Amino acid sequence: MEYYKKVLMPIEVTVGDYCRGNERICGHFSNEGGHPVCDLRFYSLEEDKEGRVLKPEKCKILKNFN
Repeated sequence: MEYYKKVLMPIEVTVGDYCRGNERICGHFSNEGGHPVCDLRFYSLEEDKEGRVLKPEKCKILKNFN
C-alpha cells in the first residue's frame, strides 16, 4: 500500500540572481531570526556585500514554465 505520491506543482520564484535584493523578495524567502531561510529547502543562502541574498544554484536553474 502506498501512502504518498509525488506531484508536479508550479511555484513562483523571483527572476534574477537574488532571493532578496534589487527591490524583489521571493515569497518562499524568510529572514526570521536574522538568518536567511528558503521554504523550498534550497540551501545554502548567502548575503553579498550589499546585503542581498544570493539564490542557490539549484533555484537559479529552475526552468521557466511559460
